Amino acid sequence: MTRTISWPTREEWQAKAEQSERTSCFPHQRVSSDPTDWLTTGELTEGLKLAAKLVRAARIALGKADRAADRYDMNDWNRRAVDEDADVDDVASGWWQVARYARSVDVQRDAADRLAALAEAMRQARDAAGEEATEQAVAKVVAARATDAEWEKELQRRARVERGPQVTTITVHEDGSSTVSEPVPFRPPWPSY
Repeated sequence: MTRTISWPTREEWQAKAEQSERTSCFPHQRVSSDPTDWLTTGELTEGLKLAAKLVRAARIALGKADRAADRYDMNDWNRRAVDEDADVDDVASGWWQVARYARSVDVQRDAADRLAALAEAMRQARDAAGEEATEQAVAKVVAARATDAEWEKELQRRARVERGPQVTTITVHEDGSSTVSEPVPFRPPWPSY
């Protein structure tokens, strides 16, 4: 079943290259989400030790302040941060929340500030690399869309979209040989009432 689509001209398609690439994903998705890529081993170890120290002290202070429910939330944030599959956002958010809970009961303010600073440094390093990767990707796509080869690929893609889904039947015979049919338009089965 062919479709008729109002496609942009080549000039419009080229003009939208930057917007298309910038909106294809978030900048931080273009780079690693592994915390070890954005903090040194020493900084990560320091952050984990600070978080553990703050959690222990803040749990006691939260209990004395009659805020036992907050202890569970703080523990949950810390669990996310120390999970072996934790990404930059998990670790940074977890550390920031642990620091927030510690500050709320005035426990080890210097340690809480350092933990929050480590979380922010990790996030900023990742985000700066993501912005740089975005700029490189945009430049590459803008340059590519200006070529005739890329325009030809786009025309082929448009033809496939207009043509719609195709079905190819592969028949395997008893002797082990096979035959392949020509692609035909896909016809969805209609429900019988």
